[in-house]
Amino acid sequence: MDALLDMTVLAVATVGALALASAAQWAMLRLAMRSMRPATATRSAAVATQLAHGTGQLARAYAGGRR
Repeated sequence: MDALLDMTVLAVATVGALALASAAQWAMLRLAMRSMRPATATRSAAVATQLAHGTGQLARAYAGGRR
């Protein structure tokens, strides 16, 4: 009888620990999602355009020497 009670207590403690760990992980996930900054289209587009222009200039500079 004591063994059955011990196993029951162990099972209940395990399920409780699982629920607590799941709740903590969910809370940390929500905190991580709230703390991320949203991407802005204007700032990233300007950087991408500058990079594309710079890459095009480099390609033209190196292509001119090969002709």
